Amino acid sequence: MACTPSLDDPDQKTTEELEDLFQTSASKGLTSKTAEEYLARDGPNELEKPPKPTLLMLFVMQLTGFVIILLMCAAVASIVVNATGPKKNDILSYTTGKAIFIIVFINAGIAAWTEHKAGGALEALSKMTQASIYVLRDGVEVKVDVPGIVRGDIVILGTGDVVPADMRLLEADDVKVSEMALTGEPEDVAKSAKLKRKKPGEPEKLTPENMVFAGCSVTNGKGKGVVCDTGMSTRIGRIAQLIAGSDEGKQKKKCGCLPDMSASATPLQQNLEKLGGRIGIMAIAVCVVIFIIGVAMNRTDPANPDSPAWLYMILIAVTLAVAAIPEGIPLCVTISLSIGCSDMVTKNVLVRKLAAVETLGSASVICSDKTGTLTEGKMTMVNMWTGGVDYNVEGKGFDPTIGKIKREGSGAEATQELSVRSALLAALLCCNTTLSKVKDPETGDEKWEPKGNSSEAPIVVAARKVGFGEEVLTDFKRVMEIPFSSSRKMMLTVTDVSGRSELCQGGMALEQGTTMLSVCKGAPNFILDYCSEMLMEDGSTKQLTAQDKQDVLGVVDKYSERALRVLAIATKAMPKMPFDMDNDDISTDQKFEACRSDLCLVGLVASIDPDRDGVPESVLAARGAGIRVVMITGDYLKTAIAIAHNVNILQPDDNEALAAVDCARLRPGGGYLDNSEMDILTSCVRVFARAKPEDKLEIVKSLQRQGAVTAMT
Repeated sequence: MACTPSLDDPDQKTTEELEDLFQTSASKGLTSKTAEEYLARDGPNELEKPPKPTLLMLFVMQLTGFVIILLMCAAVASIVVNATGPKKNDILSYTTGKAIFIIVFINAGIAAWTEHKAGGALEALSKMTQASIYVLRDGVEVKVDVPGIVRGDIVILGTGDVVPADMRLLEADDVKVSEMALTGEPEDVAKSAKLKRKKPGEPEKLTPENMVFAGCSVTNGKGKGVVCDTGMSTRIGRIAQLIAGSDEGKQKKKCGCLPDMSASATPLQQNLEKLGGRIGIMAIAVCVVIFIIGVAMNRTDPANPDSPAWLYMILIAVTLAVAAIPEGIPLCVTISLSIGCSDMVTKNVLVRKLAAVETLGSASVICSDKTGTLTEGKMTMVNMWTGGVDYNVEGKGFDPTIGKIKREGSGAEATQELSVRSALLAALLCCNTTLSKVKDPETGDEKWEPKGNSSEAPIVVAARKVGFGEEVLTDFKRVMEIPFSSSRKMMLTVTDVSGRSELCQGGMALEQGTTMLSVCKGAPNFILDYCSEMLMEDGSTKQLTAQDKQDVLGVVDKYSERALRVLAIATKAMPKMPFDMDNDDISTDQKFEACRSDLCLVGLVASIDPDRDGVPESVLAARGAGIRVVMITGDYLKTAIAIAHNVNILQPDDNEALAAVDCARLRPGGGYLDNSEMDILTSCVRVFARAKPEDKLEIVKSLQRQGAVTAMT
């Protein structure tokens, strides 16, 4: 497939410039004829898969090592010597040569079969798409197979869709995208269609706000965009090239047809090659010396004294060479590695290459991603503040049956406390995410899984811990919703609470005559600006003074220093809607302003992607074994540092300015540092933040240049 060069900075181009560039229309899309021409020019929108080696090819590849070639040469020489000797008719005289060939073939067979059974990382990338997507063609919205998507297509995106190619958004209605495939971070990213010009000196973002990328799923909202890159030109395509270790998709060959794997040879393979070279050179040198001495001394065959000395000494020299080469080494190594590979499988580790088993034991540096490796990859509420009291939320992941909500300090259970129940139910009324049990297709086990916005999942899970399931929401009718936007920094809902004197059983009281409850959920500093009072522990409310606001912001700062993501929850009880719901002339902003004034601050909720069980202990164990653990993450530096301290990658006495850096320092001005400067930087840094996939490869290359055996998750 042809790989068209990716478009430079599509996020900086206007809609009109993109229309001219791709000969498309934002309202009508491409014509069918133009789309066919583009498809013929650029090829299908899919990732290239290098041909998977057959079992026979893997077998042949095992025979290309220097030691193996040396053994086969020795076997051939042994057979030739015996075929020209006096016992050429004795079949037992060929035992040595045949035994060496049998050992070589058994060794190659075991290694080839082990590698044949392992899957490939590129297969996972190629599955990160869906079968078809809606596209504008000839002014009509049609469903097109993803491989048929071309540059210039106008694609319609909705919640649940997987982005089919790299796209510049032209319209975005509360669009949020999961970019975990690119950055490794669990939080959904808000997108807009606005064109924001780059300012001199402004730090580069990992992904532009008006771009969505192939393989990322739309978790909220709907939008429309123009396709800028397809196939291997997309960001996920470039990651595929990095994984394959190829140059523009072209795999290097040796012997004309076999893949050249020398660049990724493991330390064991390199050492065996060196050992084979040394044995071969020494054996040949010794044999040459013996041949010269024997000829000089005119040593002839005792059984045939008339034969020339040089012929007899050739036979002697070859026999010695065969005896000097240790034919048992490859088989012993392969059997040992196969046993190790089997042991790894019992620990749920799939080994793609047999020699990698030994390499893991030789690793001196481990480069680890954060999300899903060091952490759970599941945003979890760990703290909340309401009524002036701090609370700890126990448990990890999405299982609401694990952990309780307890008061900080005393540890008393707070599940039934008025302010806790009120804050969590109010927050739940301002969520669209659901939580349910689903069956794992691989294991068949049931597990809890949220569906919707990742930032709302911790709220839904915590609400379940105090007894608020989805059935509770059936008692509350939502009247209006104003979704989150990057300008408002909050979401607002209005719920019908007619006939209620309190929000819930054991919850905060509602003023007499209240029929509507407005709930805001969003950034604390924005919501505080609209709050005039706050909920107290006993259910009463008090006027929110300037000092109170500073105290609340102090709590927010305390949570933020621990890399927690903080949301504020505020409510407003209303006797009726402050505007006519049937009046279509009232704008969304006007409705928002009418329902957000004079809010009551109910509480704060703080979430984080928690570290995995056993990770801090594993990092300390690695450190004790002399292995350096490095974290490479797409998260912000402050968050990365906090997580690194939690999992013991950074110690309390470490100088954070030296041990943790933003990856922008690796590429000042857009280009990477030269090798010497890069090596100096990577030699002491243990946390790399805001990393792109390409940055990870450069960091590993630098560590390998320094002689480190590097393992990477």
